[in-house]
Amino acid sequence: MRLSADQLEQYYTLGYVVIPCPFPADLTQDCLRAVEKVVKDAKANSGDTMKNHFRLTSQIEGSYWSALDHSLPFLQIELHAEVIEIARQLIGEQDIYFRNGGINELAPGRGFLWHRDVENDGVENEYTEFMHYFSGADESSGCLRVVPGSQKGKIDELKAEVAARRAARGDEGRAEMEGPADVALDGEVSLELGPGNLLVRSSRIYHATWKNESAAGRLMHHWLFRGPEANNHRFRFDEYLSDELVAGLSEEQRQVLWLGREFEIDPTYAAERERELGRVRWSTVF
Repeated sequence: MRLSADQLEQYYTLGYVVIPCPFPADLTQDCLRAVEKVVKDAKANSGDTMKNHFRLTSQIEGSYWSALDHSLPFLQIELHAEVIEIARQLIGEQDIYFRNGGINELAPGRGFLWHRDVENDGVENEYTEFMHYFSGADESSGCLRVVPGSQKGKIDELKAEVAARRAARGDEGRAEMEGPADVALDGEVSLELGPGNLLVRSSRIYHATWKNESAAGRLMHHWLFRGPEANNHRFRFDEYLSDELVAGLSEEQRQVLWLGREFEIDPTYAAERERELGRVRWSTVF
């Protein structure tokens, strides 16, 4: 699947584009079945140290990663041939690097504040992110809010506006994810999506979410690709994926994982690597 000229223009101009899911629906069902196999009762789940999960739990204490993030059903979506083709088209390179995937389970009563994932300028700090909401997302369940075009240049004025509006509302000192949804910004767009939609966005777009007002966790699967000049490598996947899982991957999938290649891991993730290497693993079973 290749994006049309109009879709490419929207991505580069607005910082995002919404397309039909290029992977079959049965892969999504495989993922949902995997989730139901491992979830815990939310009231008994005390391992959510990253405020990223609701019924899922981390593999080890203090980790971001559940047993599912790069397990077989999720990796087959993250590295689906059509997804790889879209990523290569948007990044403009054949030799792309799969940085990581993940499952974000926005708990009831939580919402993300306005932020930009990548603050620094430069192509080496930018990535393309894919986001798929398994059951869809609307404002009441905490869908994404974006400021179109904010992936370009500095965002000092947007940050100042957010700070001023929070101060006017009297909540500039509140907790990061609990409390009311973050302040409204002029020109923001709410991206209400169905389960058949795939959102592709720049890591530099300014975004937040609405507060999840539902009684269930809002389950979202996301994953990231970078160009070959990127220096923010997080994993050597040879060290984290089981032999059984790797054996089932295509040659193209192995290429974007950079299996068997030598490269430096970003020092930012040194503590994560020391804590998790040999303890966090992904496989075909969980």
